[in-house]
Amino acid sequence: MPKLRLGDILIAEKKIDPAQLKSALAYQRRWGKKLGDCIVDLGIMNEIEIMEILSRHLRLPLIDLTRLDSTKVTKEILNSVSVQISRKKRVVPIALREIRNKRRLVIATSDPTNYETFDEIQFKVGLPIVLMIAPDSDIDWFIRKYYLNEGDALPENYISAISMIKPNTKEESEDPDRLETDPITNIFFDEEFTGMSHNSYRPLKDKDDKGDKKK
Repeated sequence: MPKLRLGDILIAEKKIDPAQLKSALAYQRRWGKKLGDCIVDLGIMNEIEIMEILSRHLRLPLIDLTRLDSTKVTKEILNSVSVQISRKKRVVPIALREIRNKRRLVIATSDPTNYETFDEIQFKVGLPIVLMIAPDSDIDWFIRKYYLNEGDALPENYISAISMIKPNTKEESEDPDRLETDPITNIFFDEEFTGMSHNSYRPLKDKDDKGDKKK
């Protein structure tokens, strides 16, 4: 996975121009926020547009965390990433899976360009990781539900931003038996995600995963 920054990706996709990026970076220096949040605050793009671009450009699937099977989010999975890291770095662990004969940790993040954090997690758990993209609001919900044990903690009429991206799949996605057979997508999700390509995160020093480096 090339280590591209959000600004580089949005420029390459012609979604923002250099002047807009410069303004967002200045805003970021002033307020200390993530670049994506700055772009949203300035009205240049919204969260949904940014997620769609990142998903397509990085070839990572989008996920609605509110639709996970809670019985499969085990303590072993949660213990792989501390609540402090989850809150600060906007990443949550959602599954452990055997993929291509190797056990991997699946994590969801609202910032898939945070490569340093992924390296740290991969080093700590001693496993390759698979990335998925989730809205910031879903990350917050996951932390409250699974780490803080606050129940579902969903506001009334809450709708994940992912549902807003693919509203026409809602009826199908309510059927838990409609699962994709691909070893990466067959975690908790249905055919809503089958059209995406799925990449494992591979840092430059991942010498134990040579077989996955060849595309």
